Amino acid sequence: MRRATRLIAPFGFYGWGNTGDESTLQGFGRLVAPYRRAIRVWVASRNPAHTGRVEPAFRYYAAEGRDLRGRWARYRADAHVVVGGTPIMDVLGAWPLSEVAPLVERATDDGKPVMFVGVGTERLGRDESRRVVAERLAPRVRRWSVRSARDRDRLVEYGVDPGRILVAADLAWLLAGVSSDHGRECLRGLGLDPAASYVGVNVNAEEFVVAQQPKLFEAMAEALDAMIEEHGVRVLFLANEIREDETFDKAASQKVLARMRHRDRAVLVPNLYRTPQEMQSLISCCRVTISMRYHFCLFSALQGVPFVAVKRSDKVDDLCWDLEWPYGLALSDVSGHAIAKQIGDLVANRGKAIEELNEHIGVMRQRAQRNGDLLDELLGRRPAPVGGP
Repeated sequence: MRRATRLIAPFGFYGWGNTGDESTLQGFGRLVAPYRRAIRVWVASRNPAHTGRVEPAFRYYAAEGRDLRGRWARYRADAHVVVGGTPIMDVLGAWPLSEVAPLVERATDDGKPVMFVGVGTERLGRDESRRVVAERLAPRVRRWSVRSARDRDRLVEYGVDPGRILVAADLAWLLAGVSSDHGRECLRGLGLDPAASYVGVNVNAEEFVVAQQPKLFEAMAEALDAMIEEHGVRVLFLANEIREDETFDKAASQKVLARMRHRDRAVLVPNLYRTPQEMQSLISCCRVTISMRYHFCLFSALQGVPFVAVKRSDKVDDLCWDLEWPYGLALSDVSGHAIAKQIGDLVANRGKAIEELNEHIGVMRQRAQRNGDLLDELLGRRPAPVGGP
C-alpha cells in the first residue's frame, strides 16, 4: 500500500488573531478531506492550540521558536504548500514576502516542490517586492492557484509563467452557512434583544488606511447615526482581527463609537478569538453589515446578509468584482453621506440583493474546489490545468 503524501504548510500566519485566516484553514481542511488516506498535513501556527480546535484535520507546530515538530515535519515533507492568505503584497512593508521567499528557497534547495494554493495577491508598490517575486518565487514555485482572474493577471505582470497559474477561489467558500443560534445566544448574554434590527460593523485602522482616508471614523460614525435615526437599527461592532493595538478592529471600533451621537444604540461585542462559524452566526443576526475586511464580507455572503464593502485593499475590490456586487466604496470615496446612501439602497433592495448573493455562492464554491487540482498533481493523478474565468 502506497504511503500517504506528506505536506507541510510552513507560512505560519494562522493562529495570529484573525478569524478570516482560520476560515481558509478550515476551507483547506474541507479540500483535503476526500484525500484523507492519501495526504497528511503539518501546519505552522502562531497558536497551535487554537488552530487545533478550529481545524482538527491537521497537525500543528509553533511557527516561531524551536519546535522540534516543525523540524521533523520539514524533514519528512514530500512537498511544501503556501495555503490561503495574501502572501504577495507589500502594503505593510517587507512582510510577508520577507518571510515567504526564504521558506520557498529553503524548500526548493532541499529538493521539495512548492505550490501556492488558493492565495491572493495585491498590487506591489516597491521595486524590491517585484524583484523578490520575479527572481526568488517565480522560478521556484511549481504551481499557483489563486482567488481570482485579477490575482492571475498580477502574478503574470510580476513575472510568473501564466502556464503555472490556475484561477480558482478563496478556500473559505468551501464553508457552509450556519444557524443564528450561537449569535442569538451571544446577544442575549449582552442584554440585547436578538429580534431587534442590527447593522454589523467591522473596521480597522491600519496606517495606510488612515493615510488614504483620514476622515474614515467620522464618516462611519455619521453614517451609523443616520441609520439609527432613519431605520431605528442598533449597531454591533464585530472584530474579525482580535489583536489589541491601535491599528486593529477593536481600537478602530472605539474610534468610530467615540464620534457617534447615538452611542447608546451601539455595542462593542467582546473581542474574543471566535471560530469562523461563531462569527458567521453573529453576522446572521444582522440585517446588513459594513466591513473593510475580505473574509468578513465573505462571511456575510455565506450567511445571505447583504454588505457594504469599504475597499481598503485590492482583495476586497476583487471580491466585489467577482460577485458583481455594486455595494462598495473605495477609500477615496468614503463619506458619511456615501456610506449612508449605500446602506439605504441596500435596505430598500435587500431581497433582490440576497438573491444575487445566493446566485454567486454556488459558482464560488465550484471554483474553490479547483484548488484540489493542485493536490491531484502532487499525488500524480493528473496535471493541474491552467486558466479559469
